Amino acid sequence: MTNVANAPMTSDVTTIPQALVNTVVAMAVVFAVLIFIALVISLFKFIPMLMQKKSMEISNAAKAEREKNKKPEESVEAPAPVATQTDDSQIVAVIMAAVYAAMEEEGTPIPAEGLVIRSIKKR
Repeated sequence: MTNVANAPMTSDVTTIPQALVNTVVAMAVVFAVLIFIALVISLFKFIPMLMQKKSMEISNAAKAEREKNKKPEESVEAPAPVATQTDDSQIVAVIMAAVYAAMEEEGTPIPAEGLVIRSIKKR
């Protein structure tokens, strides 16, 4: 058994110069990491250009592939656009709902027999 009183004293006491060295090293590491992060963030502005270049390469390759696989076709004229008559019932319903909402908001009395839309002019 060793006598505790005669045991060599090991101390975990840090001296001021050691503490200053630890502080300076830690601050240097923090600043180095911050500079690295700043450099990485500054490179973000190049990402859209790289993505655009890559998409252009892909679209050019796809266009070349289509041209390569394109078969000679006879010229076919596109049919003339046909004027279609649309059902305005949905438009009328939306306009009626908007008029009712506006009249309720203003406090204007809504006629019991309802509203009548006589014409709708499209622009």
